[in-house]
Amino acid sequence: MGKFKKGLFLGGLIGAGLTWMSTTKKGREVRDEILDKAAEVYEDLKKKVMASEQYKKMTKSQFVSMVRDTVDKYAAKNGLADNVKTMMVKLVSAQWDRLRKEIAEKK
Repeated sequence: MGKFKKGLFLGGLIGAGLTWMSTTKKGREVRDEILDKAAEVYEDLKKKVMASEQYKKMTKSQFVSMVRDTVDKYAAKNGLADNVKTMMVKLVSAQWDRLRKEIAEKK
């Protein structure tokens, strides 16, 4: 199987999973649960960032590294699956701009 076919197949699987999560009642519940957990992780991470002395100089790559560490600890504590952990890392990492705005407002 070539790279194109593998990509097409993987894209189809991801699309089917996302469709399932947005159309079925159970899928919506799972999605909402993941979003709630990601919000908890973001709040914990925000506290850690604000408590550190280097938050004004933090780069996005440092933030993403911190997100990965925090999500790994949260996943180990709460027994989350790898795919849920990966999704949470993506969700929380996407909040970099929001965190920068909150830091700017604190000044």
